[in-house]
Amino acid sequence: MTLLAFAFALGLPLMLALALSWPQARGLVWRMMPAAPLPALALALLAPMPLQTQAEWLILGLHFGLDDVARVFVIFTGLLWGAAGASARHWMRADPRATSFGVMFLMAQTGNLGLLMAQDALSFYAFFALMSFASYGLVLHNRDTQAQAAARLYISFVVLGELALFAGLALAATQAGSFLLADLREAPLSGMAVALMILGFGVKLGIMPLHFWLPPAHGAAPVPASAVLSGAMIKAGLFGLMALLPLGNIAFEDHGTVLMAAGMVTIFAALLLGVQQSSAKAVLGFSSVSQMGILALGLGTALLVPAAWAMILPVLVFLAAHHAFAKGALFLGTGAFAAQSSLPARIAVAAALLAPALVLAGLPASSGALGKEALKTALGDGSAVWLPWLTVALSLSGMATTLLMARFVWLIWAAPPKAPAPTAPDALLLPFATLATFALTLPLTWPLIAGAFSEPITAAPSGALWPVATAAAFAAGVAIFAHAQRIGPTVFLAQLFGPARSLGARIDRMITARRRAARRLGHALPRRLGETAMRWRLGQTATAALIAVVFAVEMGANMRSPDATEMPQLELPELSTGPELQGPSLPSFE
Repeated sequence: MTLLAFAFALGLPLMLALALSWPQARGLVWRMMPAAPLPALALALLAPMPLQTQAEWLILGLHFGLDDVARVFVIFTGLLWGAAGASARHWMRADPRATSFGVMFLMAQTGNLGLLMAQDALSFYAFFALMSFASYGLVLHNRDTQAQAAARLYISFVVLGELALFAGLALAATQAGSFLLADLREAPLSGMAVALMILGFGVKLGIMPLHFWLPPAHGAAPVPASAVLSGAMIKAGLFGLMALLPLGNIAFEDHGTVLMAAGMVTIFAALLLGVQQSSAKAVLGFSSVSQMGILALGLGTALLVPAAWAMILPVLVFLAAHHAFAKGALFLGTGAFAAQSSLPARIAVAAALLAPALVLAGLPASSGALGKEALKTALGDGSAVWLPWLTVALSLSGMATTLLMARFVWLIWAAPPKAPAPTAPDALLLPFATLATFALTLPLTWPLIAGAFSEPITAAPSGALWPVATAAAFAAGVAIFAHAQRIGPTVFLAQLFGPARSLGARIDRMITARRRAARRLGHALPRRLGETAMRWRLGQTATAALIAVVFAVEMGANMRSPDATEMPQLELPELSTGPELQGPSLPSFE
């Protein structure tokens, strides 16, 4: 029964890919595209863990199963493939090469889900190769010059990575004496085997200097393919390193040092390259490269200090889910923005894009901030020499991502991406909104998804605001300076002070108009009052009223007097003739 469940989970997308070759079934297959990962999701959500099964009759007896780590990877990977499939239904509606896209899309999905369920090196490599080579068709889909160049670069790195990975797996299986991944993780592998696997998975992960294929591939592929390339398939490199390397058992100091140094360079070099891009999707590609540099810091620390792996493992799983939802939402949101025809709709979608962008940048209390804070705590169990540098790199990575997101938001307005002509704008909004909601609510739902893995995240502090705020202020300043340089200082100052001058002029005009109105009213009021008085005969009425008032006042005064006929006698004081009141005698003129 368990084997049938795995067969159905991996067989459904593969059967749908085969059904696309039948023209009469294509309509039904495209309608079922979003449901292709549902059996794998149901298996991860409902089956008890750990889960193991074996197909003894198939080749060398392939093993499939799920543990706690693989279960979480299947959950966020399946959700992302489902949302991308829902978007692809409408994105490819009138595309003449929609069938080839659908076949490659479903085959890559089969490989992606299969490698997460594989428990032996042979099946893991087969599914990993299926995913990688099927993705070549997604990158090449448009067949234009950009797509052809990106596809050539992509397939070159894929072949290099597959060769290194095959050699590393063969060497590791020989040294371990087993093909089972669990035995490889416990075996004392050589430094060469570990280096080859790091090289093979590092190509898929996009760590510098193995990143050159990633931004062009993201820019050339259709939007639904870009979402799964960045959100799901590059995580196969992280999962492979976690599933095959003896992390937590053996120290590989040189490998860990190189991986940490590459991660630090990747975080900030991707910023310098990303802000120079002229395509919004290419900027998102470099953002993915930068985010993978953060994961490389944790992996390098675990290789250097195996005792730190127990704390680092759950944090890396959380960061993988965080990046999958946020980056998938940004790519699907870019397509939804391109499909909108009205300015209000584009403004609304651009405002909604800010949510996953800020989550990816590490806004406090978001999954980005919680993941970085938890990783800082986990790295405290690692090398004391590297810890200060890693802490500074993680803190400044928020600034790097914020600057890349600012460039992305600017470019979707300055150079809007193109969408196929007969698209359904409202239908493209639902997958984007779903992934954006997952990205925003991941800190709340993580205890339900991860179970015991959630403790480092729930105990992490909310993070600081200053990296995001500083980078946002710097980006705004750069944008203002660039605008001033483009239009010239005189015009810029006129635009800067123009609103204040316009407001002052408007106020002056209002005051002048009020004064003119008051003067007109002052001139017109006496005339109107006179006309009204003549019309109502107020002149005679006012005279009669005045006489009546005087008469009433006089009558009131007489009524208050006790004897109005007698005049009161005033008694004057006698004048004193004393000497003190006598003045100097006047001279006589007699």
